[in-house]
Amino acid sequence: MKKLSRRLWVALVLMSGLALLSFCSTLPKPKPGLYVNKDLSFSVGYPEKWQHQKFLGSAEILRVANPNQWKLPVLVVTIVDKPKGAQLKDAAKAWIDAAKKAFPGSKRFKVLSQKMIKLADGTPAAAFTLKWTWTDGVTKLQSASVIAYVKDKSVSASATTVLGGDTTPDKLLAMCRTLRFYQ
Repeated sequence: MKKLSRRLWVALVLMSGLALLSFCSTLPKPKPGLYVNKDLSFSVGYPEKWQHQKFLGSAEILRVANPNQWKLPVLVVTIVDKPKGAQLKDAAKAWIDAAKKAFPGSKRFKVLSQKMIKLADGTPAAAFTLKWTWTDGVTKLQSASVIAYVKDKSVSASATTVLGGDTTPDKLLAMCRTLRFYQ
């Protein structure tokens, strides 16, 4: 019986090690154009030529922008605690509320599109596009965001540029949809 227990113990340790090795091998390595978050096991892609920018809030973990004089479009990834009772269907409203708080004076938010999606890995998420006015009261912006709830956290990838620019809301949304979780 002792030999059987010892064999089972060794088999469990080996299987656990293989499972851990398998998990580690599925998470890609960070490289130019790919941000990888090991804590929540996800990645987000962006154009390789884009440059890292100074964070504008404590929830930001990635801020990259086109290296033009306006630093637009910009892609921002944030992680916050998932609000109690939060549902993905209300993600656009939560995004707007957070933007108003982070950028006092921003206004005229209008959701252009909103739908529930599954990310490439199968994770449920909310995807939406919107337009809004910057804090100066003049600059019109368009944004897209993909938000997913994972392990009691809200993870969002949001891209923003000037309204009517070359980067359409669909292109912004495609950037955000590169969000991918690894099991």
